[in-house]
Amino acid sequence: MLSASDYQYLYQITAKSTPLTEDCGLLCGKTCCRPGKNNELGMYLFPGEEVMFTRQEDWLFWEEQDPAEQQFPASWPNPVFFVRCNGHCPREARPLACRFFPLTPHLQLNGELLMIYETLDLPYRCPLITQSKPLHQGFTRVATAAWKIMLKDHRIYELVEEDSRYREENNLPVQVVLG
Repeated sequence: MLSASDYQYLYQITAKSTPLTEDCGLLCGKTCCRPGKNNELGMYLFPGEEVMFTRQEDWLFWEEQDPAEQQFPASWPNPVFFVRCNGHCPREARPLACRFFPLTPHLQLNGELLMIYETLDLPYRCPLITQSKPLHQGFTRVATAAWKIMLKDHRIYELVEEDSRYREENNLPVQVVLG
């Protein structure tokens, strides 16, 4: 399992990493950084990642959810934390899910890790994904290095493994991202 010091390290190495050299939010009006029309948009924290927050942040809204109801692997702790941003986060404090977007990990059957464009059904159109924009090489390198650390946690590995098999079984695109 990842420790608090592991998460501190992951936050440190991903702190300045961005998909493009310019602000990608200028392409879409920062759509993924907004709470959504019905205040429904947010992200799940990884198991243990909540140690990076005090839960008193005025820019985050916290929800505790049942992992089974959200289709997380049985190994995930109850509750899982879903956080919604008010649209004005301090970049250095944003959750890992935000730091990796629009990338997601995919494990091939042989265990090889690929970084691909996110395949979730999103309530908005991200131009980085829809236009297959080339991402900054440093961003993809950092994201890959971070995911290699994260996959050492069996709970996170199980999630990535399940998501990878789901993509393959449902013929979802597995578009490898090159920096």
